[in-house]
Amino acid sequence: MNLYDFTLDETLNVLRKKMGAEQLGRFELFNPDLHLSWENRQLLAKQWVDIEGNTLRSGSENLLYFKNSPVIIKVDGLFHFALCDEIKKKISQGQLVRTEATTCISLLNGEQNCPYCLHAVSYEGFDAYRHRHQQYNEKIIKDFNLSRFITTKSSIFKP
Repeated sequence: MNLYDFTLDETLNVLRKKMGAEQLGRFELFNPDLHLSWENRQLLAKQWVDIEGNTLRSGSENLLYFKNSPVIIKVDGLFHFALCDEIKKKISQGQLVRTEATTCISLLNGEQNCPYCLHAVSYEGFDAYRHRHQQYNEKIIKDFNLSRFITTKSSIFKP
């Protein structure tokens, strides 16, 4: 069986050009175990959403992902944006059964950022395990702005 090569169809190529579609698209079937539904994506964009800790994974640029979306979670008074060693440890020890996640930047206030997340994404040479650079690390933590950092990494995060 030979499949038709739509990239050779002149009518479709003209239509693609009119639409301004420079690249061919791709399609991925929706899987509720792997993909956020529209409703879940809308909830995450507005509020903190309760999720299971074992559903978190590392995604693009070591950011923390819930299903197919980068998220920020709150654990023990810290914001986590990467699958850092602290989160991995809590998940493996069964201490992170449930947590709250969001993609809403305006909800990011009052908590500190996890230094191990900075380490996980290699933020400006930050090293959470090297104590001889303590003064440099403290300056990085003080100057770090999670909202600014996260919006440069993914367009999913909204104010």
